Amino acid sequence: MLKLVVGLRWLGSGAAVALAWAALVLPVAGQAQPAGRDVPAPVAQHPGGMRVVPFMGMFEDKSRQMDIEAVRQPENEARFAYPENALKGAESDRVLWFRLRLQLADPADALREWLLLVPTVSTHELRFYGPYDEQGRALAEPVVTGMRHPWSTRPAGSEQMAWRFKLPDAGVYTVYFRVESTFARFYAATVWDLPDYLQATQDKRMFDGVCYGLLLGLVVFSTVMLLVFRESIYAWYLVSCAGALLALAGFNGHTLRYPFAHWPEAAGFFYSIAPPLWAISKLMFGRSLLRLSHFAPRLDKVVLAMVAALALATVYGLLGSHPLWLFRLVQASVMASTVVLTAGAVVAMRRRYWPAVLYSAGVTLLLIGICAIVVASWGWVAWTPQQMDMTQTVLVAESIVFAAAMASRVRLLRNSEEALTVRTQELVEALGTDALTGAANRAGLASRAGSAIDENRPFALLLLDLDGFKGVNDSHGHAAGDAVLATMVQRLRAQLRAEDMVARLGGDEFAVLIAGAPPREVIAAMARRMAASAAEPVVFEGRALTVGMSLGIACHPTDGTTLADLLRAADSAMYACKRRPADGECYAFASELRVG
Repeated sequence: MLKLVVGLRWLGSGAAVALAWAALVLPVAGQAQPAGRDVPAPVAQHPGGMRVVPFMGMFEDKSRQMDIEAVRQPENEARFAYPENALKGAESDRVLWFRLRLQLADPADALREWLLLVPTVSTHELRFYGPYDEQGRALAEPVVTGMRHPWSTRPAGSEQMAWRFKLPDAGVYTVYFRVESTFARFYAATVWDLPDYLQATQDKRMFDGVCYGLLLGLVVFSTVMLLVFRESIYAWYLVSCAGALLALAGFNGHTLRYPFAHWPEAAGFFYSIAPPLWAISKLMFGRSLLRLSHFAPRLDKVVLAMVAALALATVYGLLGSHPLWLFRLVQASVMASTVVLTAGAVVAMRRRYWPAVLYSAGVTLLLIGICAIVVASWGWVAWTPQQMDMTQTVLVAESIVFAAAMASRVRLLRNSEEALTVRTQELVEALGTDALTGAANRAGLASRAGSAIDENRPFALLLLDLDGFKGVNDSHGHAAGDAVLATMVQRLRAQLRAEDMVARLGGDEFAVLIAGAPPREVIAAMARRMAASAAEPVVFEGRALTVGMSLGIACHPTDGTTLADLLRAADSAMYACKRRPADGECYAFASELRVG
């Protein structure tokens, strides 16, 4: 029960009705008195805390102006009632007064310090008065705390509203507490031995720390993904994880305890803004991940309409006088988005979009946890004390599954990109064109040379290699190298006739096919012009990049009757050229090697 009311502000009060009914009809541990009577609750140590709900009287202060002195007047004391049913009423700003009579079950506990715990973190203000002895004297000063007050007002340092007190003897003592909250709820108070309570909260704090750590890790993960890929889906996931973290911190009371201990207005703002922020970002994330605009355009419009309604309700809830509308709309959006996004996931799965499978698993977790609490708040299912922790668990688990869905999407996109690259390369190869430079590729050269060989037409084949190109790549990057290759093709074409061809064979290796049988001197002059043009600096991003060129020349049919023979002959001539002194010719004929 201690954990149950923590997150109910934005989930409504229907679940609190079910909780209070259970508290009234279940037997109270260690008690023999029947519930619903103005009798003292025998205070004793119980490991899980002692329920005192059946001993609590209450009434509503519709004037909102009564102080403790007015409440203790006989006519108002008579107003305290013990309803047979749980507290019901309009969900609006209310001021409620509670009265509880206490008596030590064992006089030996007179020196023990007790804690009256009201399991809520969202109440605007609580005022504790007493204990009053039978002569009407207060044994302690009043305590005022709540979400509107700094953390230092919490007398027990507890995220939930708690009050420390002592009972000096076995007499009957009366305590009062006044609560002011936006929502009608039942304050299922318990009395604890202080060390027992501190011990009992250790596991919860460890559990909260693990949940927060996982969500923080997902925030870092999504930030990195956003910086790398710069896609909106990662921004929505980042906001979704941050909203979930803020919502859980608010529901657990940690927003006020840690970052805004001295600024309760900020804690209250984030308590209100976090749930709709999470809901909006979750809707937009699901829309992006499932590609609803592509797979299910009509559902995509429904999601956008829900986002717009939530955004308007958020502004109105923060600035208007009906914040309950905001939380009810968040409830409705959680339920509706589960249905809409599940339908979208089914449509996407039918198109073999596999990230939708993981997304469906995450939505299922949400349905088990968050939606179970919403349904419980509407009174459709019974509450259990573990539901709040279960909700926290599935919210974190859902975020982790969504991260896996994003990773699956990245893998799918990478596979699609690789397949597209391969297909593009196949198409380019089929067209005989090099994709980078626009020159012919090896297949294009083979086609042109093969036709000439089949028709026994003469031609000269020049094999070209760039000297110093590796240094350009290593020093200035591949983008600079690509610029050099593209420029070389342009310069080579400027030296050729329309019937000639330039081809890129791979890397920095080129081939030039010169049609016909021009004289040896003409081919040599063309080779010198090509090398001279290649030696001119290539300007790239303000830097002058310089390479050289070595050429090997083979002629058909003198140096070979197949393209493979001609390429081998030209390759041997080119490497012979590279072995020459720096002031030697930039070209070599394959026929010269045979003569030598």
